Amino acid sequence: MANKKVLPLTDTEIKNAKPKEKKYTLSDGNGLQLVIKPDGKKIWEIRFTVDGKPKTTTAGAYPSVSLKDARIKRDDFKSKASIGIDPIKERKEIKATIKAIEQESLNTFKQCAIDYFELRRSKISEGHFNKQWGRLESNVNPYIGETLMNDISRDEIMACLTRIQDRGAIEEGHRVYNLISQVYQYATANRRCERNTAADISPKWMLIPATKSNYPTITDPNKIGTLLNVIDGYQGQYTVRCALQVMPYLALRPRNIRAMEWSEVDFDKKILTIKADKMKMNREHLVPLTDRVLDILRELHKLTGTGQYCFGASRTRNSPLSENTLRAALIRLDYTNEEIVPHGFRAMFTTIAEEKIPEHGFNSDVIEKCTAHEPKNKVRAAYNRAEYWDQRVALMQWWADFLDKTKG
Repeated sequence: MANKKVLPLTDTEIKNAKPKEKKYTLSDGNGLQLVIKPDGKKIWEIRFTVDGKPKTTTAGAYPSVSLKDARIKRDDFKSKASIGIDPIKERKEIKATIKAIEQESLNTFKQCAIDYFELRRSKISEGHFNKQWGRLESNVNPYIGETLMNDISRDEIMACLTRIQDRGAIEEGHRVYNLISQVYQYATANRRCERNTAADISPKWMLIPATKSNYPTITDPNKIGTLLNVIDGYQGQYTVRCALQVMPYLALRPRNIRAMEWSEVDFDKKILTIKADKMKMNREHLVPLTDRVLDILRELHKLTGTGQYCFGASRTRNSPLSENTLRAALIRLDYTNEEIVPHGFRAMFTTIAEEKIPEHGFNSDVIEKCTAHEPKNKVRAAYNRAEYWDQRVALMQWWADFLDKTKG
Protein backbone atom coordinates (compact mmCIF):
# COMPACT_ATOMS: atom_id res chain seq x y z
CA MET A 1 0.00 0.00 0.00
CA ALA A 2 1.41 3.38 -1.01
CA ASN A 3 2.36 5.86 1.73
CA LYS A 4 -0.28 8.46 2.34
CA LYS A 5 0.80 11.84 1.07
CA VAL A 6 1.36 14.39 3.90
CA LEU A 7 -0.40 17.67 3.28
CA PRO A 8 1.43 20.82 4.43
CA LEU A 9 0.09 22.46 7.56
CA THR A 10 -1.76 25.76 7.57
CA ASP A 11 -1.78 28.48 10.22
CA THR A 12 -5.52 27.92 10.71
CA GLU A 13 -4.99 24.21 11.33
CA ILE A 14 -2.22 24.95 13.83
CA LYS A 15 -4.26 27.58 15.68
CA ASN A 16 -7.26 25.26 15.94
CA ALA A 17 -5.22 22.30 17.24
CA LYS A 18 -6.40 21.57 20.79
CA PRO A 19 -4.42 19.80 23.52
CA LYS A 20 -5.29 16.18 24.34
CA GLU A 21 -4.66 13.92 27.29
CA LYS A 22 -1.41 12.82 25.65
CA LYS A 23 0.88 14.76 23.38
CA TYR A 24 0.46 14.27 19.64
CA THR A 25 2.02 15.62 16.45
CA LEU A 26 0.90 17.35 13.28
CA SER A 27 3.26 16.75 10.34
CA ASP A 28 4.16 19.41 7.81
CA GLY A 29 6.18 16.98 5.75
CA ASN A 30 9.85 16.65 4.89
CA GLY A 31 10.87 16.19 8.55
CA LEU A 32 8.99 19.11 10.14
CA GLN A 33 6.27 18.45 12.67
CA LEU A 34 4.45 20.30 15.43
CA VAL A 35 4.15 18.67 18.85
CA ILE A 36 1.03 19.64 20.81
CA LYS A 37 1.51 18.96 24.53
CA PRO A 38 -1.24 18.33 27.13
CA ASP A 39 -0.57 21.74 28.67
CA GLY A 40 -1.33 23.41 25.33
CA LYS A 41 2.25 24.26 24.35
CA LYS A 42 3.09 23.80 20.67
CA ILE A 43 6.72 22.96 19.89
CA TRP A 44 8.36 22.57 16.46
CA GLU A 45 10.47 19.46 15.87
CA ILE A 46 12.81 18.82 12.96
CA ARG A 47 13.90 15.31 11.97
CA PHE A 48 16.85 14.72 9.68
CA THR A 49 19.62 12.21 8.99
CA VAL A 50 23.40 12.79 9.18
CA ASP A 51 25.76 10.06 7.97
CA GLY A 52 22.93 7.56 8.16
CA LYS A 53 22.04 8.43 11.75
CA PRO A 54 18.55 9.85 12.51
CA LYS A 55 18.50 13.07 14.53
CA THR A 56 15.74 15.15 16.14
CA THR A 57 15.90 18.67 17.46
CA THR A 58 13.48 21.39 18.51
CA ALA A 59 13.08 24.62 16.57
CA GLY A 60 11.20 26.82 19.00
CA ALA A 61 7.60 27.25 20.10
CA TYR A 62 4.62 28.34 18.06
CA PRO A 63 3.60 31.17 17.60
CA SER A 64 6.98 32.71 18.58
CA VAL A 65 8.40 30.72 15.68
CA SER A 66 5.91 30.92 12.83
CA LEU A 67 5.15 28.15 10.35
CA LYS A 68 7.17 30.00 7.71
CA ASP A 69 10.20 30.39 10.00
CA ALA A 70 10.00 26.74 11.08
CA ARG A 71 10.13 25.65 7.41
CA ILE A 72 13.17 27.86 6.81
CA LYS A 73 14.93 26.25 9.77
CA ARG A 74 14.00 22.77 8.54
CA ASP A 75 15.34 23.45 5.05
CA ASP A 76 18.54 24.89 6.51
CA PHE A 77 19.06 21.87 8.78
CA LYS A 78 18.39 19.33 6.05
CA SER A 79 20.63 21.20 3.60
CA LYS A 80 23.54 21.03 6.03
CA ALA A 81 22.79 17.40 6.92
CA SER A 82 22.92 16.49 3.22
CA ILE A 83 26.60 17.48 3.08
CA GLY A 84 27.50 15.80 6.37
CA ILE A 85 27.20 18.77 8.75
CA ASP A 86 25.37 18.04 11.98
CA PRO A 87 23.36 21.24 12.64
CA ILE A 88 22.78 20.25 16.29
CA LYS A 89 26.50 19.95 16.92
CA GLU A 90 27.13 23.12 14.94
CA ARG A 91 24.59 25.05 17.02
CA LYS A 92 26.21 23.86 20.26
CA GLU A 93 29.62 24.94 19.00
CA ILE A 94 28.31 28.38 18.06
CA LYS A 95 26.75 28.79 21.50
CA ALA A 96 29.99 27.70 23.15
CA THR A 97 31.95 30.21 21.06
CA ILE A 98 29.56 33.04 21.93
CA LYS A 99 29.73 32.11 25.60
CA ALA A 100 33.53 32.04 25.47
CA ILE A 101 33.61 35.47 23.83
CA GLU A 102 31.21 36.84 26.45
CA GLN A 103 33.29 35.28 29.21
CA GLU A 104 36.45 36.78 27.79
CA SER A 105 34.89 40.23 27.73
CA LEU A 106 34.44 39.90 31.51
CA ASN A 107 38.15 39.22 31.89
CA THR A 108 39.56 42.42 30.45
CA PHE A 109 41.71 44.47 32.80
CA LYS A 110 39.10 47.23 33.08
CA GLN A 111 36.23 44.87 33.89
CA CYS A 112 38.30 43.02 36.48
CA ALA A 113 39.30 46.37 37.97
CA ILE A 114 35.66 47.49 38.11
CA ASP A 115 34.64 44.32 39.93
CA TYR A 116 37.59 44.53 42.33
CA PHE A 117 36.86 48.17 43.16
CA GLU A 118 33.20 47.39 43.81
CA LEU A 119 34.32 44.90 46.46
CA ARG A 120 36.40 47.66 48.06
CA ARG A 121 33.79 50.41 47.85
CA SER A 122 32.25 49.69 51.26
CA LYS A 123 35.68 49.57 52.94
CA ILE A 124 37.01 52.99 51.93
CA SER A 125 35.60 56.50 51.73
CA GLU A 126 34.00 57.74 48.54
CA GLY A 127 36.76 60.31 48.08
CA HIS A 128 39.52 57.72 48.45
CA PHE A 129 37.63 55.37 46.13
CA ASN A 130 37.32 58.03 43.44
CA LYS A 131 40.98 59.02 43.76
CA GLN A 132 42.23 55.44 43.34
CA TRP A 133 39.86 54.64 40.48
CA GLY A 134 40.88 57.90 38.83
CA ARG A 135 44.49 56.72 38.82
CA LEU A 136 43.56 53.67 36.74
CA GLU A 137 41.23 55.62 34.46
CA SER A 138 43.95 58.15 33.66
CA ASN A 139 47.03 55.96 33.53
CA VAL A 140 46.06 52.37 32.74
CA ASN A 141 42.62 51.81 31.22
CA PRO A 142 43.23 53.90 28.08
CA TYR A 143 46.18 51.63 27.21
CA ILE A 144 45.40 48.09 28.44
CA GLY A 145 41.86 48.41 29.79
CA GLU A 146 40.24 46.47 26.94
CA THR A 147 42.95 43.80 26.84
CA LEU A 148 42.32 40.38 28.38
CA MET A 149 44.20 39.88 31.63
CA ASN A 150 45.92 36.79 30.21
CA ASP A 151 47.12 38.71 27.15
CA ILE A 152 48.71 41.67 28.95
CA SER A 153 52.49 41.45 28.92
CA ARG A 154 54.91 42.68 31.53
CA ASP A 155 56.24 45.21 29.00
CA GLU A 156 52.75 46.70 28.51
CA ILE A 157 52.37 47.21 32.25
CA MET A 158 55.84 48.73 32.44
CA ALA A 159 54.97 51.09 29.59
CA CYS A 160 52.07 52.45 31.66
CA LEU A 161 54.29 52.90 34.71
CA THR A 162 57.17 54.43 32.75
CA ARG A 163 54.76 56.88 31.12
CA ILE A 164 53.76 58.10 34.59
CA GLN A 165 57.27 58.40 35.96
CA ASP A 166 58.54 60.12 32.82
CA ARG A 167 56.34 63.07 33.67
CA GLY A 168 57.96 63.27 37.10
CA ALA A 169 55.17 61.58 39.08
CA ILE A 170 57.46 59.07 40.80
CA GLU A 171 55.27 58.23 43.80
CA GLU A 172 52.20 58.08 41.57
CA GLY A 173 53.90 55.38 39.51
CA HIS A 174 54.37 53.24 42.60
CA ARG A 175 50.76 53.73 43.65
CA VAL A 176 49.48 52.76 40.22
CA TYR A 177 51.68 49.66 40.26
CA ASN A 178 50.14 48.65 43.60
CA LEU A 179 46.65 49.05 42.15
CA ILE A 180 47.51 46.97 39.07
CA SER A 181 48.96 44.28 41.32
CA GLN A 182 45.82 44.26 43.46
CA VAL A 183 43.60 43.83 40.40
CA TYR A 184 45.75 40.90 39.27
CA GLN A 185 45.60 39.29 42.71
CA TYR A 186 41.80 39.58 42.61
CA ALA A 187 41.61 38.18 39.07
CA THR A 188 43.87 35.20 39.73
CA ALA A 189 42.07 34.36 42.96
CA ASN A 190 38.77 34.32 41.06
CA ARG A 191 40.21 32.35 38.12
CA ARG A 192 39.73 35.20 35.70
CA CYS A 193 43.32 34.97 34.57
CA GLU A 194 45.99 32.30 34.79
CA ARG A 195 48.79 34.19 36.50
CA ASN A 196 49.74 37.50 38.08
CA THR A 197 51.78 39.23 35.38
CA ALA A 198 52.34 42.23 37.65
CA ALA A 199 54.37 39.96 39.93
CA ASP A 200 57.05 39.88 37.20
CA ILE A 201 57.75 43.53 37.92
CA SER A 202 59.93 44.40 40.90
CA PRO A 203 59.30 48.03 41.88
CA LYS A 204 62.60 48.03 43.75
CA TRP A 205 64.60 47.34 40.59
CA MET A 206 62.34 48.45 37.75
CA LEU A 207 60.79 51.71 39.01
CA ILE A 208 62.44 54.93 40.05
CA PRO A 209 62.61 54.81 43.88
CA ALA A 210 59.92 56.83 45.58
CA THR A 211 61.25 59.13 48.28
CA LYS A 212 59.04 59.37 51.32
CA SER A 213 58.31 63.02 52.00
CA ASN A 214 56.58 64.15 55.15
CA TYR A 215 54.27 67.14 55.20
CA PRO A 216 56.22 70.24 56.20
CA THR A 217 55.39 71.32 59.73
CA ILE A 218 56.66 73.29 62.71
CA THR A 219 57.65 71.57 65.96
CA ASP A 220 59.60 74.25 67.80
CA PRO A 221 57.29 75.51 70.61
CA ASN A 222 58.34 79.13 70.17
CA LYS A 223 57.65 79.03 66.42
CA ILE A 224 54.33 77.25 67.03
CA GLY A 225 53.31 80.04 69.41
CA THR A 226 54.22 82.64 66.80
CA LEU A 227 52.17 80.81 64.17
CA LEU A 228 49.09 80.56 66.42
CA ASN A 229 49.25 84.28 67.29
CA VAL A 230 49.62 85.16 63.61
CA ILE A 231 46.54 83.04 62.82
CA ASP A 232 44.56 84.86 65.52
CA GLY A 233 45.38 88.11 63.74
CA TYR A 234 44.31 86.87 60.29
CA GLN A 235 42.49 89.71 58.51
CA GLY A 236 40.80 87.69 55.78
CA GLN A 237 37.48 85.87 55.74
CA TYR A 238 36.19 85.19 59.26
CA THR A 239 35.25 81.55 58.57
CA VAL A 240 38.75 80.91 57.20
CA ARG A 241 40.32 82.37 60.33
CA CYS A 242 38.15 80.12 62.51
CA ALA A 243 39.11 77.07 60.43
CA LEU A 244 42.80 77.94 60.84
CA GLN A 245 42.32 78.43 64.58
CA VAL A 246 40.73 75.03 65.26
CA MET A 247 42.97 73.09 62.87
CA PRO A 248 45.99 72.79 65.21
CA TYR A 249 43.78 71.69 68.11
CA LEU A 250 41.90 68.95 66.24
CA ALA A 251 44.76 67.41 64.20
CA LEU A 252 42.31 66.39 61.47
CA ARG A 253 42.84 66.06 57.75
CA PRO A 254 42.18 69.41 56.02
CA ARG A 255 39.19 68.01 54.13
CA ASN A 256 37.55 67.04 57.43
CA ILE A 257 38.02 70.59 58.69
CA ARG A 258 36.68 72.17 55.50
CA ALA A 259 33.64 69.85 55.37
CA MET A 260 32.79 69.99 59.09
CA GLU A 261 29.01 70.22 59.53
CA TRP A 262 27.02 71.69 62.40
CA SER A 263 25.04 68.47 62.63
CA GLU A 264 28.30 66.73 63.57
CA VAL A 265 29.02 69.06 66.51
CA ASP A 266 27.58 68.21 69.95
CA PHE A 267 28.25 71.20 72.20
CA ASP A 268 26.85 69.49 75.30
CA LYS A 269 28.81 66.24 75.00
CA LYS A 270 31.86 68.06 73.59
CA ILE A 271 32.16 65.65 70.67
CA LEU A 272 32.63 66.05 66.94
CA THR A 273 31.26 63.03 65.05
CA ILE A 274 32.67 62.76 61.54
CA LYS A 275 30.55 60.59 59.26
CA ALA A 276 32.04 57.38 57.90
CA ASP A 277 31.79 58.46 54.26
CA LYS A 278 34.09 61.41 55.01
CA MET A 279 36.84 59.28 56.52
CA LYS A 280 39.65 57.62 54.56
CA MET A 281 38.95 54.20 56.11
CA ASN A 282 35.18 54.67 55.81
CA ARG A 283 34.59 54.44 59.57
CA GLU A 284 32.91 57.00 61.79
CA HIS A 285 35.42 59.02 63.81
CA LEU A 286 34.75 60.73 67.14
CA VAL A 287 36.84 63.73 68.13
CA PRO A 288 36.98 65.21 71.66
CA LEU A 289 36.33 68.97 71.63
CA THR A 290 38.27 71.05 74.13
CA ASP A 291 36.97 74.30 75.60
CA ARG A 292 39.22 76.36 73.33
CA VAL A 293 37.69 74.76 70.22
CA LEU A 294 34.16 74.99 71.58
CA ASP A 295 34.57 78.73 72.25
CA ILE A 296 35.61 79.30 68.63
CA LEU A 297 32.73 77.20 67.30
CA ARG A 298 30.12 78.92 69.49
CA GLU A 299 31.13 82.32 68.12
CA LEU A 300 31.18 80.96 64.58
CA HIS A 301 27.72 79.41 65.06
CA LYS A 302 26.25 82.89 65.33
CA LEU A 303 27.31 83.51 61.73
CA THR A 304 27.00 80.17 59.93
CA GLY A 305 24.80 78.15 62.29
CA THR A 306 21.79 78.27 59.96
CA GLY A 307 23.77 76.62 57.17
CA GLN A 308 25.05 73.08 56.70
CA TYR A 309 28.79 73.68 57.07
CA CYS A 310 30.62 75.23 59.99
CA PHE A 311 33.15 76.95 57.74
CA GLY A 312 30.79 77.72 54.88
CA ALA A 313 32.10 79.40 51.75
CA SER A 314 31.53 83.15 51.48
CA ARG A 315 28.78 83.03 48.85
CA THR A 316 26.70 80.24 50.34
CA ARG A 317 26.54 78.61 53.74
CA ASN A 318 25.70 75.25 52.16
CA SER A 319 29.04 74.62 50.46
CA PRO A 320 32.36 74.03 52.24
CA LEU A 321 35.59 75.95 51.80
CA SER A 322 37.46 75.09 48.62
CA GLU A 323 40.44 72.75 48.70
CA ASN A 324 43.12 75.43 48.38
CA THR A 325 41.57 78.07 50.66
CA LEU A 326 43.43 77.11 53.84
CA ARG A 327 46.79 76.72 52.11
CA ALA A 328 46.32 80.10 50.42
CA ALA A 329 45.51 81.63 53.82
CA LEU A 330 48.77 80.35 55.31
CA ILE A 331 50.68 81.79 52.37
CA ARG A 332 48.91 85.09 52.95
CA LEU A 333 50.26 84.93 56.51
CA ASP A 334 53.78 84.62 55.01
CA TYR A 335 54.15 80.88 55.65
CA THR A 336 55.48 79.11 52.57
CA ASN A 337 54.68 75.54 51.51
CA GLU A 338 58.18 74.58 52.63
CA GLU A 339 57.42 75.75 56.20
CA ILE A 340 53.92 74.37 56.82
CA VAL A 341 50.82 73.26 54.94
CA PRO A 342 47.33 72.54 56.33
CA HIS A 343 48.08 68.81 56.57
CA GLY A 344 51.20 69.69 58.55
CA PHE A 345 49.16 70.39 61.69
CA ARG A 346 48.53 66.64 61.97
CA ALA A 347 52.27 66.03 61.69
CA MET A 348 52.82 68.71 64.35
CA PHE A 349 50.51 66.90 66.78
CA THR A 350 51.86 63.41 66.04
CA THR A 351 55.52 64.42 66.25
CA ILE A 352 55.24 66.31 69.51
CA ALA A 353 52.83 63.83 71.11
CA GLU A 354 55.23 60.98 70.34
CA GLU A 355 58.22 62.91 71.66
CA LYS A 356 56.45 63.82 74.88
CA ILE A 357 54.93 60.44 75.79
CA PRO A 358 56.80 60.51 79.14
CA GLU A 359 55.12 63.85 79.86
CA HIS A 360 51.49 63.06 79.01
CA GLY A 361 51.72 59.30 79.65
CA PHE A 362 49.69 58.02 76.67
CA ASN A 363 51.12 55.44 74.25
CA SER A 364 51.29 55.48 70.45
CA ASP A 365 48.00 53.57 70.06
CA VAL A 366 46.13 56.46 71.68
CA ILE A 367 47.96 58.99 69.50
CA GLU A 368 47.12 56.98 66.36
CA LYS A 369 43.46 56.79 67.36
CA CYS A 370 43.33 60.57 67.74
CA THR A 371 44.41 60.95 64.11
CA ALA A 372 42.23 58.04 62.88
CA HIS A 373 45.29 56.13 61.73
CA GLU A 374 45.40 52.35 61.66
CA PRO A 375 48.46 50.46 62.97
CA LYS A 376 50.76 49.48 60.10
CA ASN A 377 51.00 45.98 61.60
CA LYS A 378 47.88 44.23 60.25
CA VAL A 379 47.85 41.60 63.00
CA ARG A 380 48.10 44.30 65.62
CA ALA A 381 45.32 46.24 63.91
CA ALA A 382 43.04 43.18 63.92
CA TYR A 383 43.28 42.85 67.70
CA ASN A 384 43.55 46.53 68.57
CA ARG A 385 39.87 47.50 68.58
CA ALA A 386 39.91 49.61 71.75
CA GLU A 387 38.70 53.15 71.23
CA TYR A 388 40.71 54.59 74.16
CA TRP A 389 38.07 57.30 74.50
CA ASP A 390 38.95 58.52 78.00
CA GLN A 391 42.64 58.55 77.16
CA ARG A 392 41.99 60.43 73.92
CA VAL A 393 39.95 63.08 75.75
CA ALA A 394 42.79 63.54 78.22
CA LEU A 395 45.46 63.56 75.49
CA MET A 396 43.64 66.17 73.39
CA GLN A 397 43.23 68.34 76.50
CA TRP A 398 46.97 68.01 77.16
CA TRP A 399 47.58 69.03 73.53
CA ALA A 400 45.28 72.06 73.83
CA ASP A 401 47.08 73.14 77.01
CA PHE A 402 50.43 72.69 75.26
CA LEU A 403 49.36 74.88 72.31
CA ASP A 404 47.93 77.54 74.62
CA LYS A 405 51.23 77.69 76.54
CA THR A 406 53.20 78.29 73.34
CA LYS A 407 51.20 81.45 72.69
CA GLY A 408 52.56 83.03 75.86
